[in-house]
Amino acid sequence: MKKSLLLGAVSLLVAAAFPASQGLAQGPAGRPPPQQWWAYKEKGGVYTAPTKPYLKLSDLLAAHSGQNNWSQLVINNPQQQATYNSAAPGTKFGSRMNVDTNAMFAVVRGEIHFTVEGQPPVTATRGSIVNIMNGTIHSWEIAGNQNALWVEIHPTDTHTVYPASEPSPAPVSGQTVVKVAFNHTPGAYTGTNQVHWNLFDAVAACQPIGAHVDEAGLYAAALGGYAQPNDADAACKGKPGYASQAANALATPFDPKGTFGHMHGGKMEWWLIQSGIVVGRIENEGEFHAHEGDIMAAPQGTWHTMNLEGPGFSERLAIVPFVFNNENSIGGGD
Repeated sequence: MKKSLLLGAVSLLVAAAFPASQGLAQGPAGRPPPQQWWAYKEKGGVYTAPTKPYLKLSDLLAAHSGQNNWSQLVINNPQQQATYNSAAPGTKFGSRMNVDTNAMFAVVRGEIHFTVEGQPPVTATRGSIVNIMNGTIHSWEIAGNQNALWVEIHPTDTHTVYPASEPSPAPVSGQTVVKVAFNHTPGAYTGTNQVHWNLFDAVAACQPIGAHVDEAGLYAAALGGYAQPNDADAACKGKPGYASQAANALATPFDPKGTFGHMHGGKMEWWLIQSGIVVGRIENEGEFHAHEGDIMAAPQGTWHTMNLEGPGFSERLAIVPFVFNNENSIGGGD
């Protein structure tokens, strides 16, 4: 067979290269050691504006100083888009429906009341994620006594329609508003999907955190735990779903230009910090100590690691278009 055929247009070469005993440690207890593969890798740290490796909430709030209601695109990749949003109490967002895709809201501050077709009323507060299934009419209103902050995430191919019983939506540049007719059935909540889940309620009860949104184009999992050995609030330490991390994990030498951690081929992974401090190390970008409300992102094919810093419970909401696989580095530091 000609060499050109062996190297033909493929995106992943799945030839096992080395015995499992070389270069990688044994897997966790009860699991076999990781296998080794060759993979094509993109250049690390290539972002599509306005996506950044690290977005500080404090910088975002400063940029919108004096504004109550605003929305800013913060994540833009071929599979997902996300906006950071603020609105004052009493602000209403009328009924709408995503025809073929679901949507997710992650509340950072304030109180938001959601009306979701076929579901009980939802009151979302700090640490809440609200999962709206496809074909489901929904609306929301800001409540409480402070501006609400939330991140709204959609697959990039989202198509939104508005009930004809409400006013026609405002025109969008390059498009016209037309009236259409079709039948719809709200998407069913199956598997790990929940209409509403709150991180801090789960932690208070030591309930599993993990994945609570798992739909085509949108997957989100809460990943967290404790970094310090003597955390005062470590009631859930060692229980299923709560990571325990050595306090010296960040002492490992780190070269952002080198090979380390793991990557994801073909998709960006990004994180909304919901609690504590999470340290992200990202290829060609550096090390970032992200606090609650901040966002970090690693484009496809980019080496990265996420570490808990503490003190106390530290957590990140990991968001990707579908369930992901870690492709680990070989002999490259942390």
